[in-house]
Amino acid sequence: MFEFLQRLAGFTVPIFVIATMLNVGLTQKPSDIVRYWKEWPFVLKMLLANFVLAPLVMVLATNFFTFDPALEAGLLIFALCAGAPFLIKLTQASEHDIALGAATMLLLMVGTVIYAPLVLPLVLEGVSVDAWAVARALFLQLLLPIAVGMLLVQFLEGFAGAIQPWAAKIGNYALYVVLGATLIGYLPNMLNIVGTGAILLGVVFVLVAFGIGYVLGKGEDHTEDVGGLGTAQRNTAAGLIIATQNFTDPNVLVILTLANTIGIVMLLFLARRLSRDNEGQTEKA
Repeated sequence: MFEFLQRLAGFTVPIFVIATMLNVGLTQKPSDIVRYWKEWPFVLKMLLANFVLAPLVMVLATNFFTFDPALEAGLLIFALCAGAPFLIKLTQASEHDIALGAATMLLLMVGTVIYAPLVLPLVLEGVSVDAWAVARALFLQLLLPIAVGMLLVQFLEGFAGAIQPWAAKIGNYALYVVLGATLIGYLPNMLNIVGTGAILLGVVFVLVAFGIGYVLGKGEDHTEDVGGLGTAQRNTAAGLIIATQNFTDPNVLVILTLANTIGIVMLLFLARRLSRDNEGQTEKA
């Protein structure tokens, strides 16, 4: 049973990624995204938070603490990949403009496609990573479906509207399958990870990353909140692509999935808390 679920998880990962990215393209207007990209101070701060400060925290932590090479690789991949589609849901939960979440996500996703293939070989000592293969896979499975979705909205709006709910459903169901099949299929590996400190480091990293993004987004409530959530919610879709195509040790995939799952729960709680804080400030005003 474990082997079947492991294969199911591997088969479902690209379905989840492509369907989710297509849905992003089908639901976001380029004009709204470009509007937020023109806010250069916020854009530069998000690039600094996600591609310098947050990864640096994990690099320092994995150098200070000793982990199995597969767990270290998984944690580093988790930290290096930014721009998660789930940021849109977190932005909605915190009651901010969804277009801001989408603009931040796309900015970081494009950055990840360029950044991850270049930096991964540098931080993963002794591990061979084909930078071009990583970049190609990220482009084909992340950026291309988004571009296709936006083109469909622009030129075939009726067709785009008809398939968008299906893309959303397929993406959501595929995510449930990936999470469930991974958590159950790799249960023996997961039990071996408990006690190593890798899960705890993943949790601490999410909290520290939130703080980094929140502080750098300081200025307005919406940039603080989305900055914190966007930096803390790493791009597990990109991480899964890298893990499944470049590593044979299942612990890389397992720690990625665990860190992401726990992070989602934590960030949903934080997003709802931020929503209540925003409501309170509005009432006082």
